[in-house]
Amino acid sequence: MPRLLRCKFFNVRMTMNILACSRTAVLLAGAILHLTASAADVVPLTFVNGLPFATVKIGAVASQLMIDSGGSLSISIPEKTIKESGAIRLLEQKTKFRDLKGQVYEVQNFVADQVTLGATKLGPINGQVHVQWGGAPEGPEAELTKARQAGAIGLAAFGKRPVMFDYQLATLSVYEPGERPQAGQQGWQALRLESGKIGPNVTLIVNGKPLKFVLDTGAQVNLVNSKSLVPVAAESLCQPAPKGANNCDPRELGAVQDSSGQSLGKLRAERINLNGAPFDGILGAPFFQSHKVLFDLAADRLLISPFNAKVSNPN
Repeated sequence: MPRLLRCKFFNVRMTMNILACSRTAVLLAGAILHLTASAADVVPLTFVNGLPFATVKIGAVASQLMIDSGGSLSISIPEKTIKESGAIRLLEQKTKFRDLKGQVYEVQNFVADQVTLGATKLGPINGQVHVQWGGAPEGPEAELTKARQAGAIGLAAFGKRPVMFDYQLATLSVYEPGERPQAGQQGWQALRLESGKIGPNVTLIVNGKPLKFVLDTGAQVNLVNSKSLVPVAAESLCQPAPKGANNCDPRELGAVQDSSGQSLGKLRAERINLNGAPFDGILGAPFFQSHKVLFDLAADRLLISPFNAKVSNPN
């Protein structure tokens, strides 16, 4: 999740009770059998407060890192892991960033020569020394705050490899560069994917207005800038319903389509003021919990499939 926003979203996250996906041996075995023919490396995920973590080996050290698709992160590792890994070269360059509260952080850059996720060798990767910020040592966010101390790995670390998140099976599938999942197969919907400092993002048409959404596995909720919505959309969400009915959800975004006009079905998001952020919303855990999501950064393409759809292998 973009650093500038995570502190702001912390209070929102505290109020949400998101169900973490469960993993069983049967489902994992099914995923491995299903994707073996595609030569994908299928890595098991664990979830803390709805956010995905995976075991990443850095040199001699294996750590549970959060998989964070938001922003332009490659890898962030704390000093203790850097010293014990024996596989990281610290650089003289440093990077500064500021959170929404005005706190400035300066972290040292490095190159991680040996990084392995599952059977996939990712190194060398440019990264930054991890600094812990946000979170809470007690309460409902305590477990997540502790887990995040180990660091994070982002989509930039995978280079040109397409990756697929399947929260229902609790797996991350990593494809080799050049393996091009095919759009147009049953159950899959293709969207144009853009990337940059704000992270991978897609343009969705919400009640006739194009809005830019960042796809962020590090966010516990879907969010939308209240100032970006068409005013009539928010007012029309809760029209008078039949007596006794209580089916109004103010989080409903109304008609949501991709840029080609194809419907994405129902989409809910918390409305907040994003204070001039260079995007209109975030698709977080609820979106990934309801869709298979395949990032193909090299082809500027996102493939999504609702879990209730009949799908064929994306390769």
